[in-house]
Amino acid sequence: MAFSIFSKPQPSPSTNGQVGVRSASDRPSAKKQARSGSLLEMPPKAASPISKFTVTRYGSATERARAAAADRPKPSLELGPANLGFSPALENAALLYASGQAIAAKQVLGAALVEELDSRALPMAWHAQFDLLHRANDRAGFDRLALEFVNVFECSPPPWVENSLVRSKVQAPVTGYLALTQVNVKTALEIPGRAARYASLRIDVASLTEFDDIGCRRLVDVLRRLRRQAYSVGWQGIDQLWPRLAKRLAPGTRHNEGSWLFALELLQWQNRQAEFEERAIDYAVTFEVSPPSWEPLAIKQEQAASEPPPSATDIHVLKGILLGPADLQVSALYDFAEPRKVVQIDMSQAERLDFVCAGSLQNAVSNFESKEKEVQILGATAIIQALLCLIGIAPEIFRAKSA
Repeated sequence: MAFSIFSKPQPSPSTNGQVGVRSASDRPSAKKQARSGSLLEMPPKAASPISKFTVTRYGSATERARAAAADRPKPSLELGPANLGFSPALENAALLYASGQAIAAKQVLGAALVEELDSRALPMAWHAQFDLLHRANDRAGFDRLALEFVNVFECSPPPWVENSLVRSKVQAPVTGYLALTQVNVKTALEIPGRAARYASLRIDVASLTEFDDIGCRRLVDVLRRLRRQAYSVGWQGIDQLWPRLAKRLAPGTRHNEGSWLFALELLQWQNRQAEFEERAIDYAVTFEVSPPSWEPLAIKQEQAASEPPPSATDIHVLKGILLGPADLQVSALYDFAEPRKVVQIDMSQAERLDFVCAGSLQNAVSNFESKEKEVQILGATAIIQALLCLIGIAPEIFRAKSA
């Protein structure tokens, strides 16, 4: 009897009629049949896992973007939380613009809106590109993008506004804001740079409590130079400052000379000549030197000089270009927010803020929210919203600015 690993043993007839074993010549064919039979009986192989991820591309890029956006809410001119999202190109554009590379940001995002499906299906990316074209005063590019926007989303694009940020920056004088809590060399040297960026400056001294003598001398030099250049400065909180400053002015005691000079300079800015002359005599007697001379103001100070402290309904405005970890406009937010339950920040006039300054703003917002204050950012344009959302500010706090 022959044995095979493929079949049961079977008897094979011998020539003499007795049961015997198969001959050697029979074995190869038996093996061939057995192997052939075994192959037919094998179960089919499982489908290749690669086939499960095969993607078939169909239609043009515009058609695919339209299909991807079909179930999304149609974007409006004012972006809400549902319309805020990110693609790599949008993140890159936001960071490029924050670093001052507006042209590169426009090129990166413009190319993505043509070639990348994730950017084309993202309303925030389109609004950011509209913003960049608006800032570049590129009306032709804006109109071309508007036609494509209608084709993809089947709704009206944002309108071109003739009174753009470019024009308003040139035509409308802007008043900067500076809150002084201490006088030292560093804060004194920040004032000329701030004055160079704004047509006028409002200096808040209501919380000024620390006076470094060398810093006071440097501050007096800066303020005297601005006054002689007829630069407009409005003072806020000066009535609260005088009692603290007066305590440092002890006639006959030769201390705090910088504070004496600062007091005399403030009297010049307030146009209080009689009090200036009295203080000047005390200064001359105390320090045995000639006092500063009275110099009539070359300009009429802004109405802001007599403005009361902001009320609970006021809005803190961030304007121009904001840079670095200690931008004074952002730092002033803390004093502004302290008495308020609702902190409204108007960013409609903000031209740009860099990544570090955006982080400082995010820290301020987190601080206010930890104190259960409601924070609202009004009028921030799309490219600035993209940066602020990228660093962690919740999209829910952005609001359209009322007319």
